[in-house]
Amino acid sequence: MTETPGVAASGARAAAAGTNYGIISTGDGATIDSRTVHLPAEAFTAPAEVVAAGGLTNLPAPRSPVFVGRRADLAGLSAAMSDGPPMTPSVVHGLGGMGKSTLALHFAHHHRSHYNPIWWIPAETPSSITQALADLAARLNPYAHLTTANSAESAAWALSWLQTHEGWLLVFDNAESPGDLESVIGPLTSGRHLITSRRSTGWHRLAKPRALHTLPSEAAVDMLTRIIEADDIEEDEEGDEGNAGIGDSERSGTSSASPASSASVLERIAAELGHLPLAMEQAAAYIQYTALAPDAYLERLRRYPARMFAAAAPTGAAGESDNHRTVARIWQLSLRAITAEAPLAGEILRTFAWFSSEPVPRDLAHALHVDPLMVDEALALLHTYSMITLTRRTFTIHRLVRAVTRTPDPADPHRAAEAINRAQQQAEQVLRRSLPEDPLSNVGGWARWRHLLPHIHALTDLISPEQDTEDTAAICLQVSLFLQREGHSDQAVGYAQRAVTAFAGLRGTDDPVTFAARSFLASALRAAGDLARAVPLHLRNLADCERVLGPDHPDTLVARGNLAYLHALKGDLREALELHRRNLADYERTLGPDHPHTLNARANLASSFRSAGDLAQAVELHDQALTDHERVLGPTHPETLTARSNLAYALQLAGESDRAMALHERVLADRERVFGPGHPHTELARQLLTGAQEARRARSGPGAD
Repeated sequence: MTETPGVAASGARAAAAGTNYGIISTGDGATIDSRTVHLPAEAFTAPAEVVAAGGLTNLPAPRSPVFVGRRADLAGLSAAMSDGPPMTPSVVHGLGGMGKSTLALHFAHHHRSHYNPIWWIPAETPSSITQALADLAARLNPYAHLTTANSAESAAWALSWLQTHEGWLLVFDNAESPGDLESVIGPLTSGRHLITSRRSTGWHRLAKPRALHTLPSEAAVDMLTRIIEADDIEEDEEGDEGNAGIGDSERSGTSSASPASSASVLERIAAELGHLPLAMEQAAAYIQYTALAPDAYLERLRRYPARMFAAAAPTGAAGESDNHRTVARIWQLSLRAITAEAPLAGEILRTFAWFSSEPVPRDLAHALHVDPLMVDEALALLHTYSMITLTRRTFTIHRLVRAVTRTPDPADPHRAAEAINRAQQQAEQVLRRSLPEDPLSNVGGWARWRHLLPHIHALTDLISPEQDTEDTAAICLQVSLFLQREGHSDQAVGYAQRAVTAFAGLRGTDDPVTFAARSFLASALRAAGDLARAVPLHLRNLADCERVLGPDHPDTLVARGNLAYLHALKGDLREALELHRRNLADYERTLGPDHPHTLNARANLASSFRSAGDLAQAVELHDQALTDHERVLGPTHPETLTARSNLAYALQLAGESDRAMALHERVLADRERVFGPGHPHTELARQLLTGAQEARRARSGPGAD
């Protein structure tokens, strides 16, 4: 059942709330009920009145303490950020792996005392920007989750806060398109913006470009030296104390070459790597891990060079394909050593190369092997070689590593076409299995959905619709539901349409799963307000289900319920009531009076009577629904609590204030015990109780409770 109080900016509108029911088939006979939760105006705190805590930031720590050759860039960026009007942001652009994010991060840390808050925003997609702003709202106002229904509304709250405060800094990292930022940055003129992007053009209306170039040769050598010798200095000092008389040339992992010749070798390594910071960082990590002398590494690098990608270079700045080739030269060497020690590490890298560069939950990697210790060790090994960034809960694969890893190369045994195709299929399966159930009403799974959403976008973008499998089609179907709940109607429609096309091609147009996908699409269109397209789909779905499955099949009854709900939205209450009556009779006849579908159908009919203004019938049916739920599911089952809340609201509308208040109070107490005091369902019960109290006071006059 669905509990949907109509809450607005006043208690009066809260009191006029209603409960809407929408049933969506999952394709296996089960149903999912749509829910919409609106919160009262009293829960809102005006953004202008919220004061940011001191030192508020979500800045990650610098990935490496080695930051060389960028003093002039850092000074120039500091000057650019302090000069000119606040509405002129700086955008640092350059080739991938150039160190744009590193420069922005050092700038932000260096100026932590000048700005508050400082907020780091992954800007690869509009959804990642929205989510980062929603996270800012949550940090600024601990009650923000009560005042917003989804991440889009939370982001809007954060934008309102930024418009009314000064002295903040937003860092938009890895922005893919100026258009993604225009609507965000345009209205914000009281703080500062810093953008990093691969794009060098298209910023003239939005930001002042600042190109970031490769490191000078001296700085590149300095960078290699600092990383390689970070542990060698400490080891040499310990060795001098305990191994007097042993020459440098006899120590394991060091070179007998003179400092001058070593510097020359490092210069050649830097040149071979194109003076690209990311490539040099990884090369130095390999040298340090394997205790190779730099000249030995250079010999191996020249002996086993990676070949140019077989696929076309990604779109972006000129020369990006050279950058990919240069980085790829060291990854084959790293993967050779990694897979020799832990073959699972190569499988992990190939599989999650199909995911986003956003953090991946570690538990997804554990789906690849039954031994958790082997997975942990493989991840640690990849992290040691700088192939991933590992934290306690997540791991991140740099976008260039991902691009190389999923690009077939016949010269690279780790990137054989067969292995990459297998990894793609495995990525689809892992992602599908990781999706939480019931994306519409499973509140506990929403945070997980938000973490997985960037990876769903990445995977489905990389795989063309013509390559869709059952796994990708199922992913598209489920994510369309979550996007509906988040308010991203256009994306929800796109994913649902892709699922319909995929299942129709894989299973045929008369398969029940195809019917279910079409039902999801119709619901997405309905949520988007496109009733002109939704109505024919619902009608077709009902006709096809009756033709193929028969009039009494559960999917047919679900299709009829969806159509009834659509009629109610259109204001055709008579038709909605008739369909709900027929559905209830058919459920009672085919599944029995106590089946959950039957209980839900009775509640839907009760809500239809309430919408039609027949409160006597609504109260009677809601009362029966509550009795049946208590008997069949138990007095504290979540659906029973919803049935009790629905009855309370119907009684409230019917003027039976005392009984309504008692039920509202019981629902609140039960939900505090079952869900916890901060759960959204508990907050909803608290808000309904407040609305009932206000309604009773309004009817009774001043001083009444």
